[in-house]
Amino acid sequence: MALSWEALDGFVIGPYRIRVQEEGPAATAGQHYLAFYLEREGMRSDRPILRGLYAMPRPRPIPGWFDGFFRYPLAFQGEVIELDDAQLRTFFRAVGRLIPPGGWLALAYETFGESQAIHQETEQALRLGVPPILTPLGMCLFYARCAFPIRDWSIAEGWREGPRKLQGFKPREETHYWRRADELWEEIRTFLRRTEGATRLEFLHARRRVEELLSLWTSPDES
Repeated sequence: MALSWEALDGFVIGPYRIRVQEEGPAATAGQHYLAFYLEREGMRSDRPILRGLYAMPRPRPIPGWFDGFFRYPLAFQGEVIELDDAQLRTFFRAVGRLIPPGGWLALAYETFGESQAIHQETEQALRLGVPPILTPLGMCLFYARCAFPIRDWSIAEGWREGPRKLQGFKPREETHYWRRADELWEEIRTFLRRTEGATRLEFLHARRRVEELLSLWTSPDES
């Protein structure tokens, strides 16, 4: 069962709290523009760490979804702050709880002037044929349990889709999860064979993320 976005307001991540701000309803009923800030010692991050359009879950066949832009690292009164690995995983685990089975979470890597290292590395890795889940933003989707499968919108199918992005789906049922997981691991094994001995940084980083996937992998009833 997905949580409401209001339920995430105040969620604790180490020394931080998530603060969710509604920036207004969209033209379509049930959709809202949301901004996620982090708060530390009563001080809010200068800009949202995540911002986008959220569609509340509705009866089949319309799932809930969030189409957003992740800005990282973030700053508090100009001081740049980076979350540690556990805090980053906890943040996206919380965001993923907004998405019901069958829904999706999308993170843009085309930023129209706000490009950061996480977006640049994701785009470059995709250009080199790295599986989406092994990119920086793809791992964020995995933390959110929205990676089965991940679709790369490298060519938008019309202006309404917005910037290029990775769109990760949350499996609707366990059998779907295991089928997609098998397909994903076959894609990863093919990539590992193809890049054996490679020295390019994007490939080395992606290969290290395979180790992280193995250490964090859980079955759907443990997510």
